[in-house]
Amino acid sequence: MKKIFFNINNIFATIFVFATMWGLGQIAFSLDFLNAIGEVMEDYNTTDLAFSKFKAPETKSDTNIVVVNFGNLSRAEVAQQINILNLYDPAVIGIDAEYAGDKDPFEDSLLSYAFANTKNLVLWSKVTDGRPDPEDENHVLWDTLRLVNTKFAKLANHGYTNALTDGESKFETWRETSSVEYLTDGRKEYSFATKIVQKFDSALAQKFIDRNRDYKIEIIDFRGNLDKFTKLDINDVLDTNFVPETIRGKIVLLGYLGSEYTSSTWDDDKYYSPLNEKPVGRVPPDMYGVVVHANIISMILNQTYINTLPEWLTWLIAIFFCYINVALFGWLSKHEVWGPWYGVVSKVIQLLELIGLVYIMLYFFINENIKLDLTLTFIVIALAGELIEIYEVMVQNLSKKFGKKPVLVKEHDI
Repeated sequence: MKKIFFNINNIFATIFVFATMWGLGQIAFSLDFLNAIGEVMEDYNTTDLAFSKFKAPETKSDTNIVVVNFGNLSRAEVAQQINILNLYDPAVIGIDAEYAGDKDPFEDSLLSYAFANTKNLVLWSKVTDGRPDPEDENHVLWDTLRLVNTKFAKLANHGYTNALTDGESKFETWRETSSVEYLTDGRKEYSFATKIVQKFDSALAQKFIDRNRDYKIEIIDFRGNLDKFTKLDINDVLDTNFVPETIRGKIVLLGYLGSEYTSSTWDDDKYYSPLNEKPVGRVPPDMYGVVVHANIISMILNQTYINTLPEWLTWLIAIFFCYINVALFGWLSKHEVWGPWYGVVSKVIQLLELIGLVYIMLYFFINENIKLDLTLTFIVIALAGELIEIYEVMVQNLSKKFGKKPVLVKEHDI
């Protein structure tokens, strides 16, 4: 048995599997229809199952964050909301709204007055026109920083509200965030969530920034949708339909939640999240942008960060499983009893391995906040059985061609 698992033939077979996978990958990149399939699969993540079915439903609500809907209110009416909220001494107010151009002068003056009388105010910004850093192509430098109207921007701090999806497509899932982005002119812009936490608890904000050194992307630990935060609809604020303790000392986020926050519609500022119960072909998007920011803030405040394995370890795991399967399937294909049943037995083994790995991934993600990226291992397991058969045929044919006997495992080696 020792010779079966530890021999030079298994090493060459393992190399063959990875070389074939690389070749198939190059072919896939050159075929448009395979690229389309790849994009769909890329936007599905096994850990989404953990969020939607296990993690979020068991998580407690975060009472430090209040999400307020301003719907389609005018600037004057939003100013009225802010003035009412300020009466109850919130710790920070963050407003996820562009407010770029000039509107009615009177309305703009009312909004300016409300902003000026808010002690800790964070407004919208956005970084655009990104391109690879010439010193590191994995990093992005941004040419442009867009801010709210100048007369509003000078009254507050600002943080970027960009959705970190590939190209910010509305049909992709928003899973990741960062603490800071850099512009080509040397400036840096903190994220909307980071800037808000800096005003609320600077020590916790710095811990998040320190985690994100070297442009590290952070996986968002979603607490939940609106059900996990204190929420006030448009008229709840305008009619003062809340108790003072709801606002006092809390982080208040004003954002667009539709005409009513209970509505389930397609909206401009609504995204897919990992909490969506239909990960494929889902409609409509399930989480408003301001609620994603609430989740990021909650993650920073509670330090519930999700850790990932280093890339070298993901490769080591894939190589380990590949080698084990190469040895095992090579032995099965030549076995007197199992050989005739190789196709069925190998498929059962592959299925059990994949199911087992999914359970392991979910366990570590739910219980330890560790994301195991085993995509490469899954591919290795799925392809190993067939590729081993191809490899053995190639070895046998080459051995015959060059007059050498193929290396076969004998029964007395078992």
